[in-house]
Order: sequence, then C-alpha cells, then structure tokens
Amino acid sequence: MVKLDREKIGWIAGGIIAFALTNGVLFYLYPKSFSTFAYILFIFVPLIAIVAIVFVKFSLLFIERIDEKEEEGKVLQERQREIVENMVEGLIVHNSSGRILTVNGMAEQFLGLSAPDLKNKTVAEVNNPQPLLRAIFMPMKDKEETEFSYKDKDGQDLFYQLIQVPLSKERGEILKIIRDVTRAKYLDRMKNEYITIMSHKILTPLTNIKWAAGMLMGKGLDEAKKESGVKNITANTDELIEFTSHLLNITEIEEGLFGYKFEKVDMAELVKEAAKNYQDAATQRNIKILCEVPEDVFPVRGDKNRLGAAVANYLDNAVKYSPNGGNIAISLSKDKYKIWFSVKDNGVGVSPESVNSLFTKFFRDKRAKAVHTEGTGAGLFIVKNIIEKHGGKVGYEPAPRGGSMFYFTLPVYNGNE
Repeated sequence: MVKLDREKIGWIAGGIIAFALTNGVLFYLYPKSFSTFAYILFIFVPLIAIVAIVFVKFSLLFIERIDEKEEEGKVLQERQREIVENMVEGLIVHNSSGRILTVNGMAEQFLGLSAPDLKNKTVAEVNNPQPLLRAIFMPMKDKEETEFSYKDKDGQDLFYQLIQVPLSKERGEILKIIRDVTRAKYLDRMKNEYITIMSHKILTPLTNIKWAAGMLMGKGLDEAKKESGVKNITANTDELIEFTSHLLNITEIEEGLFGYKFEKVDMAELVKEAAKNYQDAATQRNIKILCEVPEDVFPVRGDKNRLGAAVANYLDNAVKYSPNGGNIAISLSKDKYKIWFSVKDNGVGVSPESVNSLFTKFFRDKRAKAVHTEGTGAGLFIVKNIIEKHGGKVGYEPAPRGGSMFYFTLPVYNGNE
C-alpha cells in the first residue's frame, strides 16, 4: 500500500518537474516572449506544488501509521486483558497501603466476591472477607511460594499457593498470584493412601497364607487345626482375588474397557435376589433387613450382572457398617421416567467433610476405617461408574436418626431402544 502511494507521488512529481523544465526551456529560447509574472507562474508555482503535494502525502502517511500503531496497541491491550481474565491463576494487584486496584475473574471465583466488591477497598472495608483474602495480605517474601489452607462452609479442605511479585516501586503496586492446588494435594494424598492400601491388602493376606501353610507343614496336627489352616488359606485367597478383581475393574473403567451387555432387566427381581443373598450374613449379627419392593415390574435397560454388583455393594456396606441388632431398609420405587433404589441403615454414618469424596477411587471415610479396618474404598467408585454408564445417578444422604442412605436412579426402560 505504501509502495503504491510512493509510485503515485513519483509520477505526479515527475510530471510537474517535466512541466516546469519545459517551461524553463521555452523561457530560455524565447526570453522576450513572456512577462515576469509568467516566469513565476510557470516555473516556481509547479515547484511549490511539488513540495506541497509531497508534504501533504507524507503527512497523511505518517498519520495513517500512527493510527495503525494505536490500533495495534488497542488489540495488544485487549489480548493481554483476555489472557489475564482467562488464566487459571487468580491475580490481584494492590498498592502499598493494601488497597485493591484490580482483580481477574479467577480471583473473583476463589474469593467468592465480584470485582466491584473488591476494587478500591482494603481487606477491612470488604464485607465478609474469606480467610483466603486475609491470607493474601499476610507478610510474605517476593517471588516465594506461600501455602495456605482452610475449610470451606461444607468442611472441605482447600489448599492454595500464594506468590507476591512487586510491579512498580514508584507506584507501590504489588501483584499477588493465587493458585488452587486442592486437587494436586488430593491426588498426592490419594497416591499415598493407594500405596498404603496396596501394601496392606496384599501383604496381610499373603502373610496369613504363609503362616497357615507353615502350620500345615508341621507334624502331629489334629484334624481341627488342619481344617482351621485350610480355611485361613481359603479366606485370605478369596480376599486377594476380590481385591485384584476390584483393581482390574478400576483399570478397565478408566481405560474404557469395562464391558456391558445391555438387555431388559427387572430391577424388582434383581433387588429381591440380592436381599435374599445377604439375609444369612445379616442374621448372624441379628440385623433385620426390610425389603420394601412392590409387586410390580421395574424395567430398565442394562447389564444384569453389573447392576447386581452395584446393588450388592450397597447391601454389603450396610451389613458391614451396621451395629449388631441394627436395621436395614431396602426401597424400590418408580415414576413414569425414573426408578429409585435406596439402602438405608442405622450404622456409623459418614463424616460431613467426606460426603463429596464418597464415590472417588480408594476413598474411605474415617468412621468406616474405625469400625472396619479392612476395605479398599473401590466399591462405591465402581458403583458410580456402573450407574452412570446406565444413564443414572448415585447419591448419599444422612439418615434422619443416624446412619446412612445410599441411593441411585435409573431411567425406566420404555422398550424403544
């Protein structure tokens, strides 16, 4: 564009110069044929016109370049603003007196406050500031990570990293960077728990098997001790098989290889069968199982074995964590679109801070660990994936008089799929 304009200028200037030179030659050859005014008009005016045209044109080009630079600056500022607003870290800029100058969207989300509630205010002037906002203004060293954690209103532990970066000493502006590391902390804890679970769940049965095998190799054992040793080996082998099966199921779920064979399934029949299977285990501890299943068909489209495993897991947990002489209520109901299945017990219940983690991999609530030290924490994770694969949802609610109620929903099969 600029090159083309310069060519045009060259052509215009060249034409005017040629015109001026032609007039000059004519004036030289015929000096007495023109007046002084003609000399000025035909020689100097074109030269002045050339200068004026070049000056105007280059002035316009200069102004155009300034406009382009301003537009580039606006685009750059807009791009920088979008980058700041879409960062996963929270950013807060404040002055040396602690007055907040600007915040980005993620900082608003972390603090639970909007920008108008924060800008041009100190912590003391903010209504209901969260502990995180107070922590941001704690003394800290420049460019060093400071960790801060607190419990939210639901009792959930939240972890953050705070970094202080000085921006302008003249203006006294300081940038605070907020990183949410809650998930990283959770994954780190889960990794440690996984190693502990793996060590315990594998080494303990193997140790028991080794001990029982060593006893059986001894001489002079009576039949009772032999039978006890064999039962010990069988029980621990079953425990290892169950644990290995859970690990394989989790691996298949995460890799998308957990197979399903969908067909029409009557949930009423499946639930009644599961309740019957756990009746003996409940009777041994004087636990009463009340099965509230109407005499009706509860059709779903699903994998009978997978759904049976989900129902069995709920019942197994209810029996395992209920006190001797406790009560378990099994309920099945439906409307036009959904089927609700629930298992309610009067056992130890769940700690409020653990509710959001119940259906995560290898998680076990502290109350469950206190009552029953054995367990992988894999069952509810598998249940969640089975039910969600069937288009349903899982959930937990505390029982009104203590204990727990675990439930899941499934879409009613209408026969059109």
